[in-house]
Amino acid sequence: MVARSGILLTLLLTIYSMLGYGQILPYACTGSMERYGVTGYERSVFMWEIQGGFIVDGVENDTIAVRWDTRMGAHRLQVTEITEFGCIGNPVQAYVNITAPVADIGDEVEVCDGDSIIFDAEVSYFTPVTYLWSDGSTQSSYAGKEEGPVWVQVTGTDGCTDYDSAYLTVNPLPVVNLGKDTALCGDEFMVLDAGPAYSFYDWSTGDIINPVVVDGRRTTNDTLWVTVTDVNGCVGSDTLVLEVCDFYQYFSGMPNTITPSHVDGRNDVWQIDNIDLFPDAVLDIYDRWGRLVYHGENLDPLNVWDGKSMSGKELPMDSYYYVIELNYRGLEPLVGYINIVR
Repeated sequence: MVARSGILLTLLLTIYSMLGYGQILPYACTGSMERYGVTGYERSVFMWEIQGGFIVDGVENDTIAVRWDTRMGAHRLQVTEITEFGCIGNPVQAYVNITAPVADIGDEVEVCDGDSIIFDAEVSYFTPVTYLWSDGSTQSSYAGKEEGPVWVQVTGTDGCTDYDSAYLTVNPLPVVNLGKDTALCGDEFMVLDAGPAYSFYDWSTGDIINPVVVDGRRTTNDTLWVTVTDVNGCVGSDTLVLEVCDFYQYFSGMPNTITPSHVDGRNDVWQIDNIDLFPDAVLDIYDRWGRLVYHGENLDPLNVWDGKSMSGKELPMDSYYYVIELNYRGLEPLVGYINIVR
């Protein structure tokens, strides 16, 4: 546009910063709001162009407020003056370096119950920085072990600040229960189950599968253990003491009387629970004069003896002496009296 004098006016403007804490161009913090101004003719209109930010106040005025976004780097700030006579000056540019310390502690993080994880917010910045964590601590790192959000604010001495957050998930440990300490006798066995669907099993027996089977063939107490690992990498364990069987206590509750009436079907035969766990056991029964009246092998726990002689004759009511050779690990025989009541 030609001015009234016919001379094309070129306005050389100087952009100046109006930052409250004395910062001068070309620096500003990410996310900050700063004010900038120019000196021009009275009643001029000023056309601003902002790269990397947006004007929040003073559009077309000689002073504006700019909100800078979080994109760090050099951003252009340009203004063009248009006088009241319509004369357009040359655009004046300045480059503002948008900066801040970069806080980065990751995103979602998982740990196992009882463990902790270190969140490290240490940054390299051209000024010293301070740290403020969600629990109020001020170190450059933070040990998290409680489930929930974790955040940190990193602030440079230039006033520039960045913020980052993460969520800490605490996974429970696998619950393993092998049961109570116990004893196994003879050919007795038990199945130990550490629970389903774990990623890895490590047994004291050397097994890496589940479940495992153990028997009672031990001469000393044995502590069995298992360690399991789930899909989250969390570890659980349990132990069980497998005791040496007290064989005599094991059979201490066996009956000492039978009443073979063969009428009501009750107590007609001598039953010894679990005698089948000793497949090599042998039973000998003697009358009061020491004569062998019965010999049995492959003993059936539901019918060890029916009160008859080896020839099948019903024996009279009396007390009979028995000897049960378990033939197992050199054990002494079980001895005692079995009574027939008719």
